[in-house]
Amino acid sequence: MYKTYECQICHYVYSEASGESLVGIGAGVRWEDLGDEFQCPHCQAKKKMFKEVVS
Repeated sequence: MYKTYECQICHYVYSEASGESLVGIGAGVRWEDLGDEFQCPHCQAKKKMFKEVVS
């Protein structure tokens, strides 16, 4: 099951199911597989500023 993560600064949502074409991340890339250098593509917040969205 894919998860989603929300930037706590700008509320951008990263979806593992969709990836992020703006920065070259393909669909299906898991959060833990993104390097620590990952930044929000909208506000450049660091990865540690994201929280898992729990539904």
